[in-house]
Amino acid sequence: MIAFHSNSRQHAALAPEFERALRGFDLADDDAAARAMAAFETSLASYAGVGHAVGVASGTDAVTIALNCFSLPPGGEVITCDFGFYATAAAIVRAGFQPVFVDTAPDSYLMDPARVAEAITPQTVAIVAVHLFGEALPLTPLADLAREHGIALIEDCAQALGARDGDRPVGTVGAASAVSFNWTKHLGSQSNAGAVLTNDAQLAEMALALRSYGSTGGFRHDWLGLNSRINPFEALILDVKLPHLDGWIDRRAALAARYDRNFDGSPVGVPFSHAPGRHAHHKYTIRVADRDGLHAHLLERGVTTMACYPYLLHEHGAFDHHPHRAEPAPNAAALTGSVLALPVFPELTDDEIDGISELILGYVKEHS
Repeated sequence: MIAFHSNSRQHAALAPEFERALRGFDLADDDAAARAMAAFETSLASYAGVGHAVGVASGTDAVTIALNCFSLPPGGEVITCDFGFYATAAAIVRAGFQPVFVDTAPDSYLMDPARVAEAITPQTVAIVAVHLFGEALPLTPLADLAREHGIALIEDCAQALGARDGDRPVGTVGAASAVSFNWTKHLGSQSNAGAVLTNDAQLAEMALALRSYGSTGGFRHDWLGLNSRINPFEALILDVKLPHLDGWIDRRAALAARYDRNFDGSPVGVPFSHAPGRHAHHKYTIRVADRDGLHAHLLERGVTTMACYPYLLHEHGAFDHHPHRAEPAPNAAALTGSVLALPVFPELTDDEIDGISELILGYVKEHS
C-alpha cells in the first residue's frame, strides 16, 4: 500500500532527535512551554526570512489572525482564488469579511492577477494570495495592485513554506503571511499547528494578542481574538524537523522530475511549468480525462490519490449562508473535473514512483 501522504518513514528516522527534544522538556518548569514556543518561532522566522513568527494552533487560524491584524472595515471584500482548499475562504469569513472568488490564470493552478484587478471595488480591503501545491504565486503584480488601491496583501503559504518566487521566499512580500503545519504538510506537526509571519513589529504584537483572546495582559481584551497558541510539544517536534526541510523539498523536486519524465509524451497533464524560483512540491497534481476512474483504479492496486480539488470554493454549501461574490472562473472550473494529486512525500523510493507511473500510463492508454 502506498499512502497519499505518510510521516511514518520520516518519523522513524527522526525518532532519536524527537526523544532528545521531548526528554529535555521539564514538566516541573512553568516556563518550559513558553521557551519551546519561542525557540521554534525564532527558528521559523530565521528560516522564512522574516523578522517575526507567531505560532498559532492551525493554518486556518493563521489566515484569520493575519487578516485581523489590520484595521480593516468589518464586512469588507477580500479577494482570493476560487480554486484551492476550503480553509482559506473559511478563514476570510471567520475574520468578518466577504470573500470574492476569482479565476486561475490560463494553464495554471494559481490565481490570475488580471482577474484580481478586475474584481477590485471600493469595498475591497485585502487580497489573500495563495501559493497552491507548493508553487510560488508571482506577487509583484499583486503587490502593485495592493499599493495602488491601499489594500492589504496577505500570503497564504500553507502549502509552500520554502518555495521562492525568483529569489524571494514566499511569505516575505505581503504585509503578513500564514503558514500551516498540519500533519499532511511538507513540514508537518503531529496534528495541527500554524504561524503568522511578518516583518512588521506592530503586526507581530497584534498577532500575539489575537492568539490570546485579543489581550495584551492584565485581563483586558481590546480585540476579539482567538484561543490559538501553538502547542509547545508540536513546537518541539517542528523545531527538530525544520533543519531537514530543504533536503525534503529537494527530494520532492527529484520525485516530481521523475514523474515528469515518466509521463513525457503521454496524455497525462503534468503540473504546469512555473516561473523561475523554487517549487516546494507539497503536491504533485496531474490532469487526466477520467480522473475518478483513475483514482479508483489506483486505489484498487494499493495507491491512494486525492482529487485536489473537485469543487470551486464558492460551490461549497457553507458559503450559501454568507455574503460572497464569485466572478466567472472557467479555467478553475475545468481543473475541478480533471486534477488528481499523486503521492510525492520525500521518503518514497524511485521504484515506487515508477510503479505508480506505470499504473497510470497503463490506465490512460487503455481508456484513451
